[in-house]
Amino acid sequence: MTFNPGSFTGVSEELKMLGLAAIVGAVLGAGYDILRVFRITFPHRAWMVFMEDFLFTVFSGMVFFLFSVEMLEGKLRLYVLAGMLAGFTAYLLTIGRIISGFFRLMANILRKATQFAAEKLRKAIPAKKFPGKIKKSS
Repeated sequence: MTFNPGSFTGVSEELKMLGLAAIVGAVLGAGYDILRVFRITFPHRAWMVFMEDFLFTVFSGMVFFLFSVEMLEGKLRLYVLAGMLAGFTAYLLTIGRIISGFFRLMANILRKATQFAAEKLRKAIPAKKFPGKIKKSS
């Protein structure tokens, strides 16, 4: 679907673009949520988080540019960027909070279950049966 804005875009077309931009921003928010779930599940170093965020930002900029090329004949409009940011923020503050909270809870439960099972195994298997030095946990 391509709009033909010409030199002047009417308010109704701009509102359509704003709404579409907000939807695209929400989809980007869902994509960022995938990164957040990945980080919760597999914690990693700060430089990796930085690289993920940097690449996501570059990708989001490309989406904004392609949206502008496809929908607005290459004209960059600030209200489109604002719409994308609004959709992204709205997603993260609503559905995103629920999803990331759920995965944080699941990760904590899994972590505690793993620690519990490891402790039971340490107590069940005597340290003398393992070659090498094994320090007992206190």
